[in-house]
Amino acid sequence: MQTEQLFHKLFAGGDHGFGLIDKTKKSGYDFKHYAPTIETYLAHLEGRISMGIVPITRSGLTKFGVLDIDDHKKDKTKPVIPWSKEKYLKLLNKIKYLKLPLTVAKSKSGGAHCYLFLNKFYKAGDIKKILNKFEYALGYERDYLEKFPKQETLINKDGSKADGNYINLPYKGGNSRVLLDFAGNELNTSDGLLYASKRVRSLKDLYKFNLLESKLKTSDRNDRTFSATAFFKKHYDDWQDKVLEYNKIFNVPPLEEKELYNTVLKSNEKKDYYGEDTEAPPTELIDYDISDYRRLDIKEPKFITERLFKERSINFVFGEKGKGKTEVCLGFANAMVRGIPFLQYKHPIANPVLYVDGEMDPFDIIERDTPYLETFGVPRKNFFKIMNWHFQKNQQIPDIREKIGQDLILERLRLQEQQTGMKPFLFLDNLRSLSNYNENESDSWRPIGLWLRDLRGHGYSSVVVDHTGHSNANMRGTSSKSDWANVCMQVKPEVERGSRLMKMTIHFDKARGLKPDETSDYVAQYDFQGNWSLGQSTKAKQNEELKEQIKLFFKEKEVPTQKEMGKRLFISEGKINKLIKEIKEEKK
Repeated sequence: MQTEQLFHKLFAGGDHGFGLIDKTKKSGYDFKHYAPTIETYLAHLEGRISMGIVPITRSGLTKFGVLDIDDHKKDKTKPVIPWSKEKYLKLLNKIKYLKLPLTVAKSKSGGAHCYLFLNKFYKAGDIKKILNKFEYALGYERDYLEKFPKQETLINKDGSKADGNYINLPYKGGNSRVLLDFAGNELNTSDGLLYASKRVRSLKDLYKFNLLESKLKTSDRNDRTFSATAFFKKHYDDWQDKVLEYNKIFNVPPLEEKELYNTVLKSNEKKDYYGEDTEAPPTELIDYDISDYRRLDIKEPKFITERLFKERSINFVFGEKGKGKTEVCLGFANAMVRGIPFLQYKHPIANPVLYVDGEMDPFDIIERDTPYLETFGVPRKNFFKIMNWHFQKNQQIPDIREKIGQDLILERLRLQEQQTGMKPFLFLDNLRSLSNYNENESDSWRPIGLWLRDLRGHGYSSVVVDHTGHSNANMRGTSSKSDWANVCMQVKPEVERGSRLMKMTIHFDKARGLKPDETSDYVAQYDFQGNWSLGQSTKAKQNEELKEQIKLFFKEKEVPTQKEMGKRLFISEGKINKLIKEIKEEKK
């Protein structure tokens, strides 16, 4: 992605207008009533203009929020002195300690802009509430801190439309108002935008921070520390130690240890003061005029595996026990991480993979992966990660039906994304070994389905490996499993005596988003040397051999009847008739 495209993606705002610094104007600013383009963002990065973006759209949505801290300007009788590196580090340490998803930049006036980057547009009111939590937790004076977006709607009480307030963007000219990492280092444009892109979050990721704001909302350090303690107790086993460290970092001066224990720790040891760190229930539903809907930041998903697996997709590979499901998935995974073809499918670029294995002996993975390693070489660092049950605490991956199991896998996906700069593709092998859900109850499956849907919302694609039921015709258990799926592929074994190849028919049970000519059954075969190829089914091979025999019959001096041919080949007269028709069609 080009620098200006990533810049635009991170700082996407209202398309009704944007602000410019214009020294020819009395106010020093100008507002343009048309949508900024990629070229506008590029002009800012090149220093030809200095632009500001209104974070809120006409529909009341926002994709980024900002805390603008200007406490260095509170003394109007003295010249403005920009923040020192020590002051930035103090802010960065607070953000790091609470693990707030805020990215700090130097502001135009020498203060700090703390950016909250989001994975998509959300209601501005919801984001403002989250920013209120962050504002309170960081402890800066509210009189010298502004939050963007400032409005929840751009519709005035009289029904007229407002422009909203804009925030000046970083990297004007590519080298000013720069982003900072947690060590306080100034990041150049490309490094800074890449750093910011890895700190993008969904609204759901932010709900846990609701506990950081006291119900009293006073600026008293005791109240703020009490709120932080409730947060730490909910999310950390060593919460008492976290509170002691918090007191040193956030409170000036720190509370005396005795006072801290008597006013905060003692109360929280006796009682839990945290509730559910979830969002409030919705008070309304959202719809859009189709023209407004088209202007939302909805990106067309690209194929990770061409003509099969897309970005942000949920997929299933299912079949009988021990009949090739894992081999197929490992074949796809090895091709995916190297960006090489697999069967008739191409991989435009190499894509990282997290392979979660819930049942195989640890050496099985090595044994099955060795042919690919010897044939294609070592994949890029951190592109192919294996999570095997044997190496986990108590030799068990927590049930993916439960939040703890879901969150732990999401953490590994995010880490791998940071390490590679790309969204990893998740393989879950297999469903039964990773969850004790009731297979026949849709309500029992629902938490897993919702999690897979949420992973899709985070940008992660997945393949779930599952078994067939007693009839071997469909996935085992409730049919609701495939409701949110994009592609469901069934692996059907092809038995061929004396062959060294593993052969299977690939059948499409569901193929959302694929064209009809991309969903025909086909035969895949594997030589256990890392090489996959398209093959011929055992039935088709037998039919070809029968047709060759029938052709020989027609060369005899007296051509036998179809009934006689059937007797000599031990097949029905109807089958002979069908094969003869196929022979005639092939000659056309």
